[in-house]
Amino acid sequence: MKNNRIIGFDFARAFAILGMMLVNYKIVFNQSIVKYNILNQFISLFEGRAAAVFVILAGVGIGLMTKKSYVSQDRIERKKMKITLLKRAIFLFVLGIILYSVFGWTADILHFYGVYIAVLVLFIYLKTKTIVTFGFLTIVIGTIMQLTFDYSQGWDLAFNNYEGLFTLSGFIRNTFFNGYHPFFPWFAFILFGLALSRLDFKDEKKVKELTIGALGIAIFIEMISIGLQNNFGYTELAIYLFDTKPMNPTALYIISATAWAIFFIGMCVILSHRKSKDKTFEVVVNGGQMALTHYLIHVLVLIVMIFVDQLAYHDEVFVIAISFIVFLFMLLSSHIWLSKFKRGPVEYLMRKVTK
Repeated sequence: MKNNRIIGFDFARAFAILGMMLVNYKIVFNQSIVKYNILNQFISLFEGRAAAVFVILAGVGIGLMTKKSYVSQDRIERKKMKITLLKRAIFLFVLGIILYSVFGWTADILHFYGVYIAVLVLFIYLKTKTIVTFGFLTIVIGTIMQLTFDYSQGWDLAFNNYEGLFTLSGFIRNTFFNGYHPFFPWFAFILFGLALSRLDFKDEKKVKELTIGALGIAIFIEMISIGLQNNFGYTELAIYLFDTKPMNPTALYIISATAWAIFFIGMCVILSHRKSKDKTFEVVVNGGQMALTHYLIHVLVLIVMIFVDQLAYHDEVFVIAISFIVFLFMLLSSHIWLSKFKRGPVEYLMRKVTK
C-alpha cells in the first residue's frame, strides 16, 4: 500500500494498457492477415480481455472515490461526487469523439467510457447486491438485442469501418448495440467493478479466495463455451451465440471476461502485498497511474505510423515488438514524470477542468 492506495490496481492497469496496445496494433497493422499463427493466437488472448480489465478497474476506482460518501451517507458530499463524475464523463466523451472524428481512431473506448460513467452515477450509492443484479440485467438486455436486431448493421464485411456513425441513428446503434464496446452489455463490466470496490482488498486471505474463485468460474465458462459450440458443430449461429470473443459480446463472453479480469486483478493485488517496495514493481505501478495519458500516447503512435507508412502491412512480430517498445517507453516516462509531478498530464488536465 502507498498512501492507502491499493497499488495492485495500478499494476493491473499498466498491463491492461499493454494488452490493449497488442490488440489495437494488431487490428491496424495485421489487416486480418495471419503470418505466424502462434503469435496471432497469443495476441488474440487479450482481445476483449485487456479492455475488460480496464473498464472493471474504472468501476473499482469510482467505487473507491465515492466510498467515503457511500459510508457516511452525506447528501452534500454525494451530490458533489455525482457532479464531479458527470463532468469527467463529459470530458472523456468529448476526448474520445475528438480521437474518432479528428484523428480517425475508430476503436476508441473513451467516448464509451463517458457514457458508462454518466449512467453509473445512478448506481454508485446502491447496495452491492442491487448493483450486481443490474449488471446481469445489462447482460440479458444485450443478449436480447443481439437476438432481435442485425448485429452487422453499419459494419463493412471485415468489421473495420462503421458507416453512418455520426448520424443520430448510427451513433445510438453503435454506442448501445454493436460498436466495439457497446453499452449493452459492456456496462456490466463497470457495474461489476463498482461492486468489487466494496470488498476489502487489504485482506490477503479474502483476495486469494476471490482470485481462486474467479479462475474457477473463468475456466468453467470457457469449457461451457467450447462444449456448446462443439455440440452444434461450430456453425456460424453457434459461434454467434456461445463464443467468448468480444464481437459479438455474448453473455458467456461478459461473464468469462469478468472472471478472467477479477483473477488477474486479484493476482496483481496479491503481488503488491509482497513487492510493493520493489523498484521494478514501482515503475510498473507508475505506468498504471498514468493510464489515461498512456492510452492517448498509444493512439498517437498509431496515428503517426499510419501517416508515415500509409497503413502498410506488418506481421505479428512487428505488432508485439512495437507494443513492448511503446510500453517500456511509457513506463520509463511515467516514472520520471511522477518523480516530479503528482499526476500525469492528461490526468491533471481532467481533474483541473472537472473541479
